[in-house]
Amino acid sequence: MEATRRDVEEMKINVSNLVDTLSKPSATNEKIRMIKPEELKYDYPSKPSGPLVTSNSEVYKGEYNGFSVAIKRFIDQTDTSLSKIRSIFDREVETMSRFESPNILRMFGICVKNEDGPNPEYLIIMEYCEKGSLREVLDNENGKLSWIRKANMCLDIAKGLFRLHKTENRSKVHGCIHSCKFLVDKSYTVKLGGFELAQTETSLKRGRNDKEISSLCYSSPQMLNSIDYPYSQECDIYSFGIVMWEIATYQYPFEDPVTKVKWTKEEILQRVGKEEYFKLPEDCPKALGDLIIACRAYESFHRPSAGVLMDKLRIVVAQLEV
Repeated sequence: MEATRRDVEEMKINVSNLVDTLSKPSATNEKIRMIKPEELKYDYPSKPSGPLVTSNSEVYKGEYNGFSVAIKRFIDQTDTSLSKIRSIFDREVETMSRFESPNILRMFGICVKNEDGPNPEYLIIMEYCEKGSLREVLDNENGKLSWIRKANMCLDIAKGLFRLHKTENRSKVHGCIHSCKFLVDKSYTVKLGGFELAQTETSLKRGRNDKEISSLCYSSPQMLNSIDYPYSQECDIYSFGIVMWEIATYQYPFEDPVTKVKWTKEEILQRVGKEEYFKLPEDCPKALGDLIIACRAYESFHRPSAGVLMDKLRIVVAQLEV
């Protein structure tokens, strides 16, 4: 009865959020473009915390054309000329416009403040997700998410990956999937982020290595064994399998359960592909568990495609909703 009550409450929230969404203008009608500073509202220098804050940037909640947005402000910028940044941005806009999907983080554009001054300030404006990163949701709601909710989250991720993988004629990959790269809005819709305007962003950063040991936890066995292994869509799928396991268990991958210390690359290699390190809850739906295991297959050719995952997760969701 408690599970039924929780599902009914979730349905009420979803309906309320849907009505609220339909009454507002659509973000998809907004073109990705250069945005004027006066079109933005945000509380600088009040600095928020969040998964998008890095050593090169800080993120603020703001408003643009009636939409709540996240505004990434770059710090310690390079001396790249404004004309070069505009050129890179213009090229990327064409690609980003193909990423339209409810499950891919929406981009609104780039803004340059103090354009004529000696120290111009660069901002990237993107969709704001109220609940923060997927990892934050799993930490904040540990033990509270129903299996229907979890399965829908996995389906959202599969939809975003499928849209990305099928965006261009050549194979498109994300390249750095982990639970902090997914953002969750107030209706629990999961959106893929972390690759938007990548070239523009790279041109604004100083050269430094921000890669954390935790990113190794999402690397496929092939990537761990060879730095020369070409990254592929199958590598994205392996990382997705780790993220699905996180959703199912709330746990962090390849972490000492007592000390909470991340294992080293060598320790991860010893354990990768061994199911005893990826135990699933006893009440995990078998069909969902089977997909989690399939995505983490040691051999890349055994992993399902994003399209197959999307179709199978739809079936899982439908079965749970009966």
